[in-house]
Amino acid sequence: MALLNCGRDPFAESGENATFTCRRIDFVLREDGFVGLERVRSEDIFVRRVIAELLNAKDAKTFEEWARLEENKVQKNQNIPATYWSSASDIAPAIGLIGTIMGLIQLFATGIDPLKMGPAMSFTLLTSLYGLFVSHIIAFPIHVRLRARAEILNAYRAAVVQHTIAIAKRELITIGPVHFSPAQPLRAAG
Repeated sequence: MALLNCGRDPFAESGENATFTCRRIDFVLREDGFVGLERVRSEDIFVRRVIAELLNAKDAKTFEEWARLEENKVQKNQNIPATYWSSASDIAPAIGLIGTIMGLIQLFATGIDPLKMGPAMSFTLLTSLYGLFVSHIIAFPIHVRLRARAEILNAYRAAVVQHTIAIAKRELITIGPVHFSPAQPLRAAG
């Protein structure tokens, strides 16, 4: 799935960006009020969940806690494919080096016979070449593209979360600690 996503622009399907989404939310709030947020549509599933949670939130503090936790979870999930390909890029030359060492062992085991040296030497050089090829031509470019895509999406989502938190603080009641005072006994009038 990561390979399919790495070549795509993060917003090619939706045409969305954070400024556009936040302005759309503000426009709906001005026109239809808080309840009108049901009409706001987004191609991003995370943004749809944030708006739905905002509509159902009891208070601003609870919504902010939920939004921050959810944003963090989604950011971690978005970064996983890039981390995988970064690791593959780091490991591939080491695997090539292991093959090179095995080839050198074969080379030294052949002794002085030139007919047996050729295959061992080619194995030695090819494993190094394969390790470098996989690292620098395949894995590292995929890692760079996925990391850039994740940074764009994470920044977009963070901006929308920040905006919805500001709306929640403005529109929802903030429930603070409740202090009860003991009831005063009733006095008879008279």
